[in-house]
Amino acid sequence: MPRRKPLLLFHEGGELEVWVHRVGADTQGAPDLYLLEFPGTASRAEHCTDFVEDSWSQRCAEIWAVNPPGYGNSRGTASLQKLPAAAERALKAIRQVAGETPVIVAGGSLGSVSSLYLAAHFRVEGVMMQNPPALRELIAAQSAWWHFNWLTRGIAAQIPPELDSISNAQQASAPAIFVSAQEDRVVPADIQRQIMTDYNGPMKVLSMPNADHASSLTESDLEELRDMTHWLYELMTQDVGHRPD
Repeated sequence: MPRRKPLLLFHEGGELEVWVHRVGADTQGAPDLYLLEFPGTASRAEHCTDFVEDSWSQRCAEIWAVNPPGYGNSRGTASLQKLPAAAERALKAIRQVAGETPVIVAGGSLGSVSSLYLAAHFRVEGVMMQNPPALRELIAAQSAWWHFNWLTRGIAAQIPPELDSISNAQQASAPAIFVSAQEDRVVPADIQRQIMTDYNGPMKVLSMPNADHASSLTESDLEELRDMTHWLYELMTQDVGHRPD
């Protein structure tokens, strides 16, 4: 695997750290797709995530993994209010490099909130999400809200409307893959299903019956996921550009 390298983008909140590398086949050639990834709160952009890293063995994918404000070397303090602008800045930057090559937005856990925001309001060709939370519904259910270390019940009403994942799911039309842990103690499966049920585009779901929130994918899971990414690539390249810039 080529060495990861950090890229600093400038936006209204300061510097935004993005880690760039390639995976899959023929990583020395031009990428077949670009993947903009937003990690969850327990991860960092410089860390590997199996549902993204190990699922593109047949294609060359260039991954841009974003540390949101307050994480890694990204400037500022961690704040939900800053996520939309940071996500937009990262998407604009990757679009400038990708040109007409397809761009997928991906996110695990809290990172899926940024991915869904972009999928609902900007041009993306595909979406990948793992254990996506609907924040208001998650906090209202009082289920593992404390795992998001800068969320409390008291600020549930202050979640920006741009980050309403159920509303964004209803507006998103790009083909999507969902990876869902059915024994998730952080984002319960019924919360995840609310997003998947309302998702407006074609989708496939990899259900992991005995998996918790941080469980790794098994080799069997990865084989199934690779079949899904083949479906995703074929579908999104048939109809490039689901939304205007």
